[in-house]
Amino acid sequence: MSRHVSNDLKRRARALAAQENIPYSAALARLRTSRDATHTPPPPRPSTWTVPQYLFIDLPAPELGDARPCDDCGGNGLTGETFALGVNDDSGTPPLLVEVVCPSCLGCGRAEHDEERGCGFLHAEDDEGLLDDWDDEQDEEPCYSCHGHLFYYLPGITKDDNGEPEQVVYLRHPCGCTEDRARIITGEPEKVIG
Repeated sequence: MSRHVSNDLKRRARALAAQENIPYSAALARLRTSRDATHTPPPPRPSTWTVPQYLFIDLPAPELGDARPCDDCGGNGLTGETFALGVNDDSGTPPLLVEVVCPSCLGCGRAEHDEERGCGFLHAEDDEGLLDDWDDEQDEEPCYSCHGHLFYYLPGITKDDNGEPEQVVYLRHPCGCTEDRARIITGEPEKVIG
């Protein structure tokens, strides 16, 4: 036996299904069994879709002193783009958002670079610079991994729409010693390219 469904009942069922985020058939069944015309529907349930969350660690910009800032990044050593690096465990930890290093100054924030000596500051392509920059006269020994810089550079690869490697970029990855500075960013960052 087939039951006729009026257009008005269909319209109300679609509205109820959308309002309460329930299947159309459940909304139709509820309206059919509801005999009270003054019945007020329960408040809408929270959505099962969540807004993306990312871990983010604020790191200081390079100290420029009297140097002229890089024209491309304005002296902060970054492009403004980010990579989201996932955590490989089942803990539910959100991915870490890391920043892309400026390709012009390679993270130092300075506009002028001597061809032989550079500018004397840490660059993304200079792995040994992280280790050599530590002052032996400091009272307190800095972190073993980053030697007090709070980050290290990590190469990354962007991919095109077909998944093919497109470009090598450097990422400013926070060191583990900065874990206590982590905060959660809720929502979509301007551009996540990883």
